[in-house]
Amino acid sequence: MRTGWIELAAIPVALLVVYLLRSNYWASEHVRKAWNWLKAWAKLAPFTTVLWLLLAVHSWMLIGLPPKLRDAVLLTHSTTLAHLKHEPLTVLFGSAMWTDVDELLFLTFTAVIYLAPLERWLGTWRTLLAFLAGHIGATVLIALWIEETVLITPEQDRVFARTIDVGISYGAYCCAALLAYRLRWPFRLSVWALLLAYLLYQASLTDFDAAVDYTSLGHLVAFAIGVLMWPLTRTPRARARRDEPWVKIPGSTADFSGAGQTADNETTSLAR
Repeated sequence: MRTGWIELAAIPVALLVVYLLRSNYWASEHVRKAWNWLKAWAKLAPFTTVLWLLLAVHSWMLIGLPPKLRDAVLLTHSTTLAHLKHEPLTVLFGSAMWTDVDELLFLTFTAVIYLAPLERWLGTWRTLLAFLAGHIGATVLIALWIEETVLITPEQDRVFARTIDVGISYGAYCCAALLAYRLRWPFRLSVWALLLAYLLYQASLTDFDAAVDYTSLGHLVAFAIGVLMWPLTRTPRARARRDEPWVKIPGSTADFSGAGQTADNETTSLAR
């Protein structure tokens, strides 16, 4: 039912947009400027853009599916112990590409507020490294801890086998903790304290005796990994860009070539 309503609304809206672009110069000019702005922003943060697009496409694929089928699709890509044992690489990377459509607003906020600023500060490859370190590191460490130290009852094992654990939260919290190094000491400690208090509050709401759900502990591990990755912030590039605007807005179309040239130079310097 929901898919039908979306299609009924999307088709006339798409036709209206096409009509405005073909017949109205004012509308087409503004759309063209918005498109150029988005392309410029994407060039400044290519990893963040690609990650958001992948998540948006996968989320859109879940729209309209019955709840049981949607949960089955997400469960297939979840980082359960069984999946990590039998197909570790597939589930480690695949789990970061899937999330429910309700999380898209949070993902957009994450991309704009700290993933893109971190990428413009440290560079694309270092941001990718930090994200993967948080996502994979927290997932593996929590899974090993559960496997080695937690006594899982048959009832808990069945619950854990049906627990959906997908999304980018581990990598995002790792990047958020790492981005705090861009701030001066008093503000840096304040951000860490607020983020840590929020994560501890999340963990306090989890009844670990009732279900094997250690996502909140994984967030704490990812936060610690981000704090420990401080060497990434000591590069010449990071020192030179520490005082740039936090949320950088592309200026004009004339500046786009300069942004592309900077990206090429960054790639060359990282290759060395």
